[in-house]
Amino acid sequence: MGEGVRLPAALQAHALPCRHWDEATVHRRLTADPAGYLAFARRYLADLAAGRAQLQMPPKRVLDDPDGGDFRLMPCVVRRGQDALKTVKIVGTNRAQRRLPGQITVGELLVLDAAEQYVTDRLEACLLSSARTGLVAALALAALAPQARRIGIVGTGRVGYYAAIYCAAARTLERIELVDANTARAAETARALCDAGLPCRVAPRTDPACDAWLLATTSARAFCAPPPSAPPVVLSLGADAAGQRELTDAWAGRAALWVDSADALNYGDLRAWRARGLIDGTAPPDLLALLAQPPAAAPGAWRLFISTGCALYDNLTAAYLLGGG
Repeated sequence: MGEGVRLPAALQAHALPCRHWDEATVHRRLTADPAGYLAFARRYLADLAAGRAQLQMPPKRVLDDPDGGDFRLMPCVVRRGQDALKTVKIVGTNRAQRRLPGQITVGELLVLDAAEQYVTDRLEACLLSSARTGLVAALALAALAPQARRIGIVGTGRVGYYAAIYCAAARTLERIELVDANTARAAETARALCDAGLPCRVAPRTDPACDAWLLATTSARAFCAPPPSAPPVVLSLGADAAGQRELTDAWAGRAALWVDSADALNYGDLRAWRARGLIDGTAPPDLLALLAQPPAAAPGAWRLFISTGCALYDNLTAAYLLGGG
């Protein structure tokens, strides 16, 4: 619209150089070397923990729709001396799915020029968001259950797929069991992961004998009860909105708890537990703290990690894609 219209000299503006990254390109780059992506993430986070880099990240803003959808604004700046990587993700939860059936996450991650603030890169954010959540899961699992060899993944959509890829890159897994009410989707994801060389199979139900479970659903009902119904280590990755739940109230106050970021208290299970007075408003330790000080081995100890989405890991992923790896 407006092509060929010549602006008056007083209104003249520069054409902005901007690269567009489509979903296929993002996926290809993030799966070409999963171990390299994990190693880059560990270095990036270690620099923040050691003070070699500084983080500027306000809480994300979520604007809810009546149908359970929302859109989210997630800014983040990581500074290293005079250099800075500025990112902001504008992403939505697509409940309606009329024009984009089957795609729950829509939107883009924008990278800004550090000095002049214009957008240098636009990255489609559906697969990027899922991949960075899978990355976070792999980092947390390695810290909470370093001896895990058999894991169960409940929910076999995009997050479940990437979680399997990166967990397998972080350690040698003997078996990944995939569970989903949508059996066709579970079979499709299992085939894709087996083609990638992962030891996957579809299971009819979750097995508490697994070393850990990863929950990656869009459930509105809390379904995961503590041991003996579940293994002692559970990672909840799907309950990232006000109306979503994965963990029953019986976990609250009884399990050691870590989160991806402090504002996880405002969403999903933690929001529900706070509303019922089961936990207070004290932020649990985050992934940076977990990686800096993993818990000592304690067989049978109940351990929870909850991820509701954090702009730092979008920023980290942008840094990797832009050549940081």
